[in-house]
Amino acid sequence: VALGASTGGPGALLEILQAIPVRFPLPVLIVLHIGDPFAIAFADWLDGQSGHEVAFAQEREVLRGGRVLLAPPGCHLLVRGGRVLLTSDPERHSCRPSVDVLFESVAAEYGAAAFACLLTGMGRDGAAGLLQVRTAGGETAAQDEATSIVYGMPREAVLLGAAEHVLPLPAIGPFIASLAGRAED
Repeated sequence: VALGASTGGPGALLEILQAIPVRFPLPVLIVLHIGDPFAIAFADWLDGQSGHEVAFAQEREVLRGGRVLLAPPGCHLLVRGGRVLLTSDPERHSCRPSVDVLFESVAAEYGAAAFACLLTGMGRDGAAGLLQVRTAGGETAAQDEATSIVYGMPREAVLLGAAEHVLPLPAIGPFIASLAGRAED
């Protein structure tokens, strides 16, 4: 499961994680556009408020279910061979970490087994990557306009045809939780 967010993302991510069972069998990877001074506090806050084990991703860390990993400030988060890779490659859409970079790697690594969701935020980061997940056979969603603080990133995904589902924020966590049963089949 890969999630991307910007403006309005902290509250949206908390609501989603609170709706996902603590023993969720899939890893959850998150890119959030957030400034350095707030990033460390945010990871700790999300860990304490969500009931999930939330931490910044570490280079070469093995992905495992029940864990929520955030892209560290200033680093792109990718997956390859079931492990986390962190890079300082150039910014995408003036962003590092970039949602597109995460989604593109998830599409390449997991294809039809992937789920990606683009949440509230300014700009277009994540829209093209979401389309890659969908093209690879993965399931995709975008937050709807009514519940987005800023309907920029999800809007771009919808316009590209990247979002298979357009969901209000309260429906996203339960939708992701429903993936647990499919993962165990």
